[in-house]
Amino acid sequence: MTKRNFLAAVLLLALSFAWPIKADDFKLEPVKCRAIEDVVYGHKDGLALTLDVMIPETKPKNLGVILIVSGSWKSKKSDIPAEETMLRGQHWAQGLLNGGYTLFLVRHGSTPRYAVPEMINDIRRSVRFVRLHAKEYNVDPTRLGIVGGSSGGHLALMTALTGDDGKADAKDPVERVSSRVQVAMAWFPPTDMVNWGSENGYKLLEKARPSLFQDMFGKITDLEAQLKSISPLYFVTPDAPPLFLVHGDADKTVPLQQSQILKAKYEELKRPVQLVVQPGGPHTYWPGIEKNYPAIWEWFDRYLKP
Repeated sequence: MTKRNFLAAVLLLALSFAWPIKADDFKLEPVKCRAIEDVVYGHKDGLALTLDVMIPETKPKNLGVILIVSGSWKSKKSDIPAEETMLRGQHWAQGLLNGGYTLFLVRHGSTPRYAVPEMINDIRRSVRFVRLHAKEYNVDPTRLGIVGGSSGGHLALMTALTGDDGKADAKDPVERVSSRVQVAMAWFPPTDMVNWGSENGYKLLEKARPSLFQDMFGKITDLEAQLKSISPLYFVTPDAPPLFLVHGDADKTVPLQQSQILKAKYEELKRPVQLVVQPGGPHTYWPGIEKNYPAIWEWFDRYLKP
């Protein structure tokens, strides 16, 4: 395999958010919760955009966290109930439920039908919808968090860093509501698609796998500008929401550099940020990954509680 093809394969893997099936490694206690399935938060081309709500029945904090379900910028719900139940038993959901947070598992439009910028708009809309209907789920509309891993982490960061106050004159009541979140957390996320691993690293990928970028954008006009437009690093502002990152230093798919440069940008602007680096940690999962949750709970509580 050439270096260019290898880098292309690496990026493709980096954008995959796998739900590991390793019950023996899962240490968190299962949380009994009330699930509200397939809530419609919007429509695209006659298709419904949906989310599921998971409300813990043990010591709920009445704080809402949006968990993005995404892999290679594709998002779906399993048609097999037993498989969906098993996936929800993994740490991505159970880790937050153990912290007492009400979860909103959000699905977005998928490639290649929809481009990445459209997905970011989907997630923004989900934040608006959750805020508008927060009282129905007994969560505080003024304090919402967002979480994602890998490609889902990328979408979470873009949403967190590009939130707005809504359009007061919009006909759609959902669009009148703010899409801002108060805290963000991302696992091993892409943050600078231009400088992927090195300065202008995207150029090797462009030559090796041009279809990859076509899937991302539908049509390539100015690739560097397009990549920059979906790179969280370039949207950090002095009022960016507090951010918690977790990344393994042996990640061969999304380089640790991606979290490090985002952390540095936050520090430059004196915004609250914490990066936990897992020694020997690969991409997506490592034994003991659930041990990160107490620190995540502390971070969320610090910035979400009144």
